[in-house]
Amino acid sequence: MDEYKVGDISSFLNSSSSEQKATNDLFSANTQPVVSVDEVYVKPLVEPVKGKRPKKSKPVEPEPEPEASKFPTLSPEEKLEIDKRTLFIGNLPLGYKRKQLRKLFADFGKIQSLRFRSVAISDLKLGRKVCLKTNKVNENATCKNAYIVFDHEECLEKALSKNGDMVNDHHIRVDRVVKSKQQIKDDSKNSIFIGNIPFAATEEDIRSALEQCGEIEYVRLLRDAKTNIGKGFGYVKFVDSSGVMFAMKIKDTVEVNGRKLRIQRCKSKVTLENTKKAKELKAKQKDEAKNNFRGRKSKSSDKEIFSGKFTKSKNKKFDSDKRPSKKNKQKTMSKQKFDKKVNKASKKGGVVKKGKKEKQ
Repeated sequence: MDEYKVGDISSFLNSSSSEQKATNDLFSANTQPVVSVDEVYVKPLVEPVKGKRPKKSKPVEPEPEPEASKFPTLSPEEKLEIDKRTLFIGNLPLGYKRKQLRKLFADFGKIQSLRFRSVAISDLKLGRKVCLKTNKVNENATCKNAYIVFDHEECLEKALSKNGDMVNDHHIRVDRVVKSKQQIKDDSKNSIFIGNIPFAATEEDIRSALEQCGEIEYVRLLRDAKTNIGKGFGYVKFVDSSGVMFAMKIKDTVEVNGRKLRIQRCKSKVTLENTKKAKELKAKQKDEAKNNFRGRKSKSSDKEIFSGKFTKSKNKKFDSDKRPSKKNKQKTMSKQKFDKKVNKASKKGGVVKKGKKEKQ
């Protein structure tokens, strides 16, 4: 191999173009194009089906823990215990605020929760929550209801003294949510049912029409839950039963907004249930009577006859072994025999009755 000498590189660079071209051709013939690793095709072990791509496996995410709900589920015993501490306030003015109501009942004990209900909304499509937040309330409505939950049941008993108080020209109705059967029965004795009430009538209109009957404890008008429009009937409870007696005497003369009211005595749920059971029992006895002999229900006297104690017609001893005599035995015949006798009698010129023959 020849040794390197000074000036070899410069002489090579300054060489003729023909020599340089020959060297370039030599290098280009021996070189190969460089291929990247990504461009190399590797045949898969299992070829995918045509038209379907293999699904990519998603990473398994851990399930989120359930959040604690604002309103935990309560057992029936817990719900009943809360209802016993809950106070109902009806016929409140529509513009009455939460702070005002809390202040009104603050003297009776600690208030656990307070909520308004039966607020009439102007747009049913938006929903109740949106209308209440945007203050879209029906202007024709005049009242709303509320519920207050106290810490102790004793506080509720004290708060009942507010029943009938005037709040912005409204007689409010304060009552329990849970009542015993005896309390319901007592309420029905001093209450009357009122029908044919104008839809636009208020509790104050009914109270002014029936104040002449006696002292009124409260007036309750049933209204639609969404629109707060009256359903045309309600109840009035008097302090004494004498108010009910007087209302029944003037029931044909009471009018509200030019409309005659329909007044009836009020029946409790207990009495209604008893009458319903009595009707069901009577209907059952009727069905049984249809299946009985002669289409009537059996009496105690029938049992005595067949048991051998007494006869039905005479109070004499009935001997089950003794058979009726032939004289007293009723003669019976079939229809065919009767028709034959009729034909024979008609030939002879006589009239035949069952078991007898009479000549004309």
